[in-house]
Amino acid sequence: MTSTRTGAHTATFREQYGCSFTDGLTATTQAATAGDFKQATTLTGRFTAAAQHLHHSVVRDALAAGWDWWQIGELLTLHPQAAFDAYANLADATRTPARQRPHLAVVCTAGLVAEHDMDTAHGIDLDDLDPQHSLTTDPTVVQLRAAAQLLGDDIWIAVKLPGEYEGDDDLDDDAAIRRWTTVALHPDELGWLREALALNAEEPDDDEDEDEDLEPLR
Repeated sequence: MTSTRTGAHTATFREQYGCSFTDGLTATTQAATAGDFKQATTLTGRFTAAAQHLHHSVVRDALAAGWDWWQIGELLTLHPQAAFDAYANLADATRTPARQRPHLAVVCTAGLVAEHDMDTAHGIDLDDLDPQHSLTTDPTVVQLRAAAQLLGDDIWIAVKLPGEYEGDDDLDDDAAIRRWTTVALHPDELGWLREALALNAEEPDDDEDEDEDLEPLR
């Protein structure tokens, strides 16, 4: 993802649309001043579309300059995976965030409380992490939680480090509704995750505790 000229896409936009961009702003102002608000609104729509085109040109230049999805995400105030989902089509042969920085990859699994058990093999409950953890802004997490709230369903989302259950392979329908790979923002967040997973592994199983409390059969 390199370019022979830094800012080439943005420069091309200026060469192709610079005059019409400026003229459109002038025409919009003149229409509003004359009280022709219908025309001003129509021209504003065109101006907004052109501005979005310019925005994409800047992102394409950043990608062509070698920026990864963490840098693009910071630029746009987005989670790296959200940045990838929104702008990967602007770059040729780009890699997913998990492939760009595999040491920051994590695996999430989601299920319906009423239908799926959150097995310890799925990891720990995302709600057990810091509410400010970047995984709460992962686009799939946001979409699933929004859908659950809209439908009035309760869901759980578990997170673990990549390993045996990476990807959607071998996921039974009765085990969960979704499994996907995403990323954390920085190594410290994985440190918190490792600590939580370790504490979770140390906690005794509830069923075992109940069995110990039962009186032996006579």
